[in-house]
Amino acid sequence: MELREIEKLIEKYEAAETSLSEEKALREYFKTREVPPRLQVYRAIFGYAHQQKQQHFSDIPELKSERRKVNYWWSGVAATVILALGLFLYQDNDMRKSQEDLGTITDEEMAYQKTKETLRLVSEYMNEGTEDLVYLKEFGKTTNKIIKEK
Repeated sequence: MELREIEKLIEKYEAAETSLSEEKALREYFKTREVPPRLQVYRAIFGYAHQQKQQHFSDIPELKSERRKVNYWWSGVAATVILALGLFLYQDNDMRKSQEDLGTITDEEMAYQKTKETLRLVSEYMNEGTEDLVYLKEFGKTTNKIIKEK
């Protein structure tokens, strides 16, 4: 094959427009002939395909599936034990906290003051949330006027 034909085939190859027979011709060309220095890069590309075809695997390792099943079984048991321990210890810790610190106030006057303070804070937060509703009321009045006019 001439060098010009090879260059045209390489251009087609780079544009992904070659057929299988053209690619085979390129592999044969780069496998058997001396290649100009500017095309040495393509020799590596097409030589790799030929090299991979020559390689054979004779020693294929066997997978030991039984050992893997045993490992998965043990990991499942270990995860279950860890989960059960974690839940048990977490529950026990919560019960200790609730019994030790109930947050009760024995003095009635102090309890009354704390309740008033808490209700005042709740009222402040509720009032902050309703401040923006004034604008919504005004919008509603305006839309009602427009609807009545029609």
